[in-house]
Amino acid sequence: MAKCYLLIFVLFTVSVMAQKDKKNNFKISTLTLIEGVYELNYERVLNHKISFQTGLGYSHTNIYNLDDFQELYFEFFEDNLNNPTNTHHSKQIFTAHIDFRYFVENHQAPKGFYFGPSFQYINFKERFLAHESPPNNLDNNIYEKRSIHRHLKLYNFRVLFGYQFLISNVLCINPYAGPSLVFGNTDPTFQKTDENTTGFGLSFGILMGIAF
Repeated sequence: MAKCYLLIFVLFTVSVMAQKDKKNNFKISTLTLIEGVYELNYERVLNHKISFQTGLGYSHTNIYNLDDFQELYFEFFEDNLNNPTNTHHSKQIFTAHIDFRYFVENHQAPKGFYFGPSFQYINFKERFLAHESPPNNLDNNIYEKRSIHRHLKLYNFRVLFGYQFLISNVLCINPYAGPSLVFGNTDPTFQKTDENTTGFGLSFGILMGIAF
């Protein structure tokens, strides 16, 4: 009996995957994986020209006693710590986005060239913590706590252009790019301007997944 249910399940799965008209796509973002951000996307085809996509991304790193903490700290804050010890660097990223896609003439969703508006929310938290020896300290056992926090809430409006490939009508590959406008709450005390800026920019990526 169990083998019968398994056979039915396999036949059903193959039947669904073989359907010509794909209405759903589950995809991951390959480029954000390089930065340790895991992003899952779901696309739903509304009609032969329009689809809707939403996605969530998350990353969390928590590292103690970094060998290059001094270098990392200076890179971000343009300041040195005196003999830092018990170092700690944590970072958390959460993203959510919603996209609308219009597939141009002679292309039918979810395949082909498309463009459309997109809205993305980014919540970024980062903390640098260390104990440092005070200047001119003669007692090596005396350390002071040095902690800096950063919390950014950003809103990213984008217009994305992309092309979605369906290989064997199952495997989805979706490169995209487009201009973006970022604004929101930033930390004015943060020194590294390219990591703490709002304004116009460029969004791009490559999604890969399965269509069914």
